[in-house]
Amino acid sequence: MFTPLTRTSGRRLSGLAVLAVITTLVATFARSPEGNAAPAREPVVRTSAGEPASTADGAEADQADGKPRLAAPGATRRVTYRGLRLDVPASWKVHDLAAKPSTCVRFDRPAVYLGTPGADQDCPARAFGRTEALLVQPATARNAVRLPAAGRSPATLTVGRSPSVAAAGGAGQEASFGWAGTGLVVTAAYADRPELVDAIIERATYTGPKRATPTNSPQGLSDRPSLPGGSATTRLRGKGFDTCSAPSARTMRAWLASPYRAVGIYIGGVNRACPDGNLSASWVRSIAKDGWRTIPIYVGRQAPCAFQRDLGPIRRTNVVKQGRDAAVDAIKRAQGFGLPAGSAIYYDMEGYDTSDSGCSKVVLTFLSAWTQRLHDSGYLSGVYSSASSGIRDLSKVYVSNTYVRPDAIWFARWDGKATVWGERYAPGVQWNNHQRIKQYRGPHTETWGGRRIEIDSNRVDALIGSATYTYSVRANAALRARSGPGTGYPVVRSWPAGARLHVVCQTTGGRVASTPVWDKLADGGYVSDNYVSTPSKKGYSAPIPQCRYPFTVWTDALTVRSGPGTSYSVIGQIPYGGMAYIVCQRVGPKAGDSSVWDKLDNGGWVADWYTMTGGRPGFTKPIPRCP
Repeated sequence: MFTPLTRTSGRRLSGLAVLAVITTLVATFARSPEGNAAPAREPVVRTSAGEPASTADGAEADQADGKPRLAAPGATRRVTYRGLRLDVPASWKVHDLAAKPSTCVRFDRPAVYLGTPGADQDCPARAFGRTEALLVQPATARNAVRLPAAGRSPATLTVGRSPSVAAAGGAGQEASFGWAGTGLVVTAAYADRPELVDAIIERATYTGPKRATPTNSPQGLSDRPSLPGGSATTRLRGKGFDTCSAPSARTMRAWLASPYRAVGIYIGGVNRACPDGNLSASWVRSIAKDGWRTIPIYVGRQAPCAFQRDLGPIRRTNVVKQGRDAAVDAIKRAQGFGLPAGSAIYYDMEGYDTSDSGCSKVVLTFLSAWTQRLHDSGYLSGVYSSASSGIRDLSKVYVSNTYVRPDAIWFARWDGKATVWGERYAPGVQWNNHQRIKQYRGPHTETWGGRRIEIDSNRVDALIGSATYTYSVRANAALRARSGPGTGYPVVRSWPAGARLHVVCQTTGGRVASTPVWDKLADGGYVSDNYVSTPSKKGYSAPIPQCRYPFTVWTDALTVRSGPGTSYSVIGQIPYGGMAYIVCQRVGPKAGDSSVWDKLDNGGWVADWYTMTGGRPGFTKPIPRCP
């Protein structure tokens, strides 16, 4: 959750140290209040004479024949990059990635790569093996979340000292280090000669200006959802229940007398036991207008080592494809039930034997592919599992360069405690900001409004399914829909009087008559709520949710302020991997490499640079500008 400063936030943040290799960068370098180091400039490779390199492969050359200059003829060559001097074997190629960004960074060939790897590298379809190689790149906030660090944060390294890459590299035989005072990060790969890489790094010298090195943010693999214009994200704090088959709309209305306000619906999957039954797009719209929220559940293939043996298992070959195929089917099913992009869909992964490491790897690979594919289509990813199996495995790889983390978790622990906190297999610092559901009671029956259902009970504080709400135009003339919530935005279409509108959420924009509320439609357009038949004419209309855009925080603690700038008071923080729920964006003082600030749905503000929004360093569509 969003952590106010009045709480013991330090206790929660300390749990992150258990998940990643502990670094000392924060103690070594001063961080800004927003969790960022000073940005590095674009890399330049220079010769010992100070001229830019110009050889075909990017090696520095100051001789007429273009051959690299050697510090010791026949043994090493001197490489100079942003004030850093390295002596590497003469047989190594030197690649200037700024001059040729399409260069494929490969650790199966002896080489040193200088600069940030290009987004579109010219790599072969198949490449195997490992040898000694180095990648040296500017340590900017932009690449802080994608350094190839084999699942660990870069440790601090002082120029002129041995890093002992073998000790840091682990089974992957690859390690990353932040070079103190240089603004550089080195990634060292090795085969059977780690001492060669140690010697190169130990003999390095640095004569450039002192530059800050990035924070100790965990270098996890992150993946943002591609939210389309008509997307809507819904969140709930309260109680929910799930049951195998969707109850009738009449029963759902009777159950408004219960403490529950969310219902888990099984939308598909090869292991789904109950068919659609009452479940349909009209059913979803009907119960949504009554005030119910839905939690979409997909019961696809299960772990090969699942405790229940009669379930269709994930095959141990082509695991990624199976995960993506499941997501594609789930999206198709969700759309058929009227659940728009921005909805969270939870994969039901039943309990399995975590002592089988190969099986756990299959599950994590499958769920990672599931999450990525959902994100590609603008849906959010959730995972349901027992606390001691699927959730435990996901928690272990919360910071990972191998697996994409789901946006929310739903864990089963039938202890009768209706709280999402205190789970030993999911520390409180993980999935921290409205990203948890707990199934606290297993199958039992309850009766409300004279209607009896067998259910599981859940405490919900998470992203869930969205819906569309149908209202009509009540203007005397055509109602103009705009590309944003205000009359200053371009007109995208007109709706005739009496037309049915499919509203997905509401937001604040330019005032029209007595209301600043604008309705976002399923096609991505906005209309003033003043001309729509919603219940309220001056404020938001329940049960329509507020428009919000969730993006993950990638720094270890993102400062939340009372206004859009570092001069405003600090009111809280969001830990690494937590969600920032953005309602609009505006320009403010530069923080990191961006001047964009995000207003959150709780009224706080964060520097956009430290979130995984897709438009950084500029604005991100479809988030509107703040009025």
